[in-house]
Amino acid sequence: MPSQRTFCRTNTGKNADIHIIILVRNPDSLPFTPEELSKITVVKGDALAKQDIARTIEGADVVLCSLGAKIQGLGKVSDQGVEEIGVKSVIEIIKETRASNMPRLIMVSSTGVGTNSDVPYVMRPFYSLLLRTPHKHKVVAEKAIKDSSITYTIVRPALLTNGELTKKYRADVVCSGYTISRRDVAHFILEQCVLENKWPNSSLSIAY
Repeated sequence: MPSQRTFCRTNTGKNADIHIIILVRNPDSLPFTPEELSKITVVKGDALAKQDIARTIEGADVVLCSLGAKIQGLGKVSDQGVEEIGVKSVIEIIKETRASNMPRLIMVSSTGVGTNSDVPYVMRPFYSLLLRTPHKHKVVAEKAIKDSSITYTIVRPALLTNGELTKKYRADVVCSGYTISRRDVAHFILEQCVLENKWPNSSLSIAY
């Protein structure tokens, strides 16, 4: 799950056959091995451009929104509002083009969005100082998803790391923890949300 603007579309079939298409601004920056790249289709584009979103999610069974502003320092955020704008665009396109057969929508949000009960006490000042602005936009994005008629799952990971895949993590409606690797978040989404079809119309936290 790259840390840039990303949409991932999956088409699921028998025997867990999955066709993954991702939309990214800079394909050269993807942290995938050649073997991993051979199993996905990469679309170069902008996750805020509706025409790029539309051609990426066409025919999808599942649409994954992994959008986030980049923290550049205390009070400094690039791509401000990207979560809110991108998610609202996806919802609009789905309703315009897939009204009779809407895909499931999965959003990667963050712990601390809407409540701090899933944030360890010692981490709350950090969240308040550095993440207040992006979290404000994530709150709006989450509400837009919940208010839509689309089946959704909102996954709120703890602070993301580039650590290894462990397959050992906790996930629940309220789950307090410090960190989680991007690989383990991806594993949870694929295994539980996509393949096992768990957590429909739910918001949950995931952490070690």
